[in-house]
Amino acid sequence: MENQSDKRFKKSFDWIKKNLDPLKSYIVFENDLNKQDDSILSESFIAYQYLNEDMLTWQKVFDVKKLKEYLVIQIDPGNEEEKLGKIMGYGFPKETVSYLYKAKS
Repeated sequence: MENQSDKRFKKSFDWIKKNLDPLKSYIVFENDLNKQDDSILSESFIAYQYLNEDMLTWQKVFDVKKLKEYLVIQIDPGNEEEKLGKIMGYGFPKETVSYLYKAKS
């Protein structure tokens, strides 16, 4: 996975889960555009500054059928909950759902 700042993959949540590397950890943010207008995929979203500063790898995914968008962030194994808490503090809309996938050792 590499940073795809300008590209949105038109895929589904199932596609995301099937393509996660089991040796890596991930945070997946899900935003339902049926419930709110604020996009988490907008380049103006402040979280991207943090992702760039921390040199994290991410991918943007948009489910056209369900009008849901996903931000998939690859993180190092260990301290996943702490990293999730830190990233959540960067202004995600309150309706945003997060998923944490830990690497299998």
